[in-house]
Amino acid sequence: MRELEKITLDSVRYIVWDELRGSSPKKSGTALLLSDRNGVGADVLVVLPKNRPLVIRAYGKDGSEVAVDDSARRAASLVIEKLTMLTSGAEYARYETEMDRVEVRLTDSFCAQLFRSENHARIAV
Repeated sequence: MRELEKITLDSVRYIVWDELRGSSPKKSGTALLLSDRNGVGADVLVVLPKNRPLVIRAYGKDGSEVAVDDSARRAASLVIEKLTMLTSGAEYARYETEMDRVEVRLTDSFCAQLFRSENHARIAV
């Protein structure tokens, strides 16, 4: 099982993927993950790389790399803050009225499908 954060900021839905917990999917896997019909339904995948300091990357619904905007950086910082608090043993309770935040759990079979999808030419978005 894989846990991700889905954060909505300024009407844009972000999924944040931390590569410390496993590599991120490639182009068609990203398209499947972000798909409203077959995936978790989001607009942008924000990837936190294994190598720190962070140079985050962002990918659109078609799996291609997009510019990292301020909202993507904010979504990434919220997840980093949560991970830091949880690993230090502190309680995490952050409430912001202008955002919607959901924890998403991907099953092992869906994760396998994300990484197998590179073999398929078409992914419905």
